Amino acid sequence: MAETEHGIYFVEEVAKGIYKFYEQRNASIYLITGGKKACLIDTAYGLTDLKELVSHYTDLPVTVVNTHGHIDHILGDHWFDNAYLNSSDRAMYNEIVFEFSMLINEPWVQDFYGDFVKNIDAEEVHFPVPQDISDGDVIDLGGKTLEVYEMPGHTKGSIVLIDRADKLCFSGDSIIENLWLFLEESETPEIYLDSLKHIREVLTDAGIEKIYDGHYSYEPIPVAMLDTMVEAMELIVAGKLEGTEVENHAGKGIEYSYNGWKVICPLRGEAK
Repeated sequence: MAETEHGIYFVEEVAKGIYKFYEQRNASIYLITGGKKACLIDTAYGLTDLKELVSHYTDLPVTVVNTHGHIDHILGDHWFDNAYLNSSDRAMYNEIVFEFSMLINEPWVQDFYGDFVKNIDAEEVHFPVPQDISDGDVIDLGGKTLEVYEMPGHTKGSIVLIDRADKLCFSGDSIIENLWLFLEESETPEIYLDSLKHIREVLTDAGIEKIYDGHYSYEPIPVAMLDTMVEAMELIVAGKLEGTEVENHAGKGIEYSYNGWKVICPLRGEAK
């Protein structure tokens, strides 16, 4: 569907009443509207008025659900009065909130967001205390529901949400074109493989057709990609896939490529 520009956000209606907000073409936010409520899945960096953006698309009460606790998915929570997060990522959330006043003055933030952040008074910013969300929870929006499934891997508290009616899955960074499993807060490749097999079964049984992830969402991921991911992780766990050592701003790891999919795992011999 056609994309429109709203400040630093690129907005697309991906299904009736479901919108993708692509912040600076970096992190993806999703707004799902029902008959009585709306759900905002992740809030990216949220350094502009995210509540004002949402108001252009719905006047329903909004519930924020974070797929995991990384900074580029929870920082915009401060625009709202409530948020949900799996308890396994709570410590990470608390650390980010504590450091917000320092973050807002970082040179890269000023350069990246420019005029959008000049009027933010960090001392006046307040984050909600997130309520726990876990496997089996159902978010009832009125005529539409979102089901919650835990998927430990990228972080210990990662979740995905599925919308059976529209045959969609919102996967955060758990099912994504370039997966990171080498972070300190990540689970082992073995644990992620178990998560992946379980979610593949859930999505297949639910008839899900499209997966919208937390970053590279120019096009949704087809469910068939899960087979490729499972095959790759099985080979990695068995030590049968060759990788290359890489380094980025988050650290060092081993990058594996398999039929168009990539994953960075911990360096060999590093215990989680």
